[in-house]
Amino acid sequence: MLLPLALMLSLGATPQAACEGERLVLLPFDSVALTRPEARSTEEAVRRALARTPGVCLEPRKDTVERLRARAGKQEECSEPTCRASQVKAFGAQWLVHGRALGLGGERTVSLALLGADGQETRTTFQVPTLDAEAEEAARKAFGSLWEARHPRRESKKTLHPLPMVLMGTGVAALAVGAGFGLAAHSTEKRFSQGTGGCQGEGEDFRRCFSDGLRQGERQSHLANGLLGAGAVLGAGGAVLFVWELP
Repeated sequence: MLLPLALMLSLGATPQAACEGERLVLLPFDSVALTRPEARSTEEAVRRALARTPGVCLEPRKDTVERLRARAGKQEECSEPTCRASQVKAFGAQWLVHGRALGLGGERTVSLALLGADGQETRTTFQVPTLDAEAEEAARKAFGSLWEARHPRRESKKTLHPLPMVLMGTGVAALAVGAGFGLAAHSTEKRFSQGTGGCQGEGEDFRRCFSDGLRQGERQSHLANGLLGAGAVLGAGGAVLFVWELP
């Protein structure tokens, strides 16, 4: 027992620290219009960025390659959530990332697809300016937004919808217009109850003018009552919805 232990110590062997976080597998990149060294360097920059993401336990590339070789190096394309979920499960992971590097137009572009154990997929695309720390930083930001999108922060605060404000605003407008018609009806009633209401002439012409004025006052009164009632209902409904949606 002492000999193996001494051999390990002499070789500087140390036990590997346990990987903490959700298990994620980054598949080797597909590449278009890039040399193999450029594609590999781009993939390594992305891999370093993923490894730095909090809450991620990234599988080493050699382990992923061995898994692919065991599957005859084939990774089928999936468009259905059930198929994608089976892919993630086959790699023994919680998350699976497909990557593709393109060298078109003199620029390097990376597309990443993050697959979850539920088969849902989210994607992002970003530019890789140079194959150094800038590439790693660009990948970190891009994947960070992708990762956050798959892990939304839970908030107890409710989102207020615009409908309550629309109802209350419409109600206030209806009350204002209704009040205006009410004032006009009161003025018309006062005018005709205390005098001729501005009607001139005699006989049939005077009676027609007076009758038309009274009908106008009645219409103003009906409109005022209808608008005031509708405004009160809309305003009250909007207030109830607003209070209901408050956290």
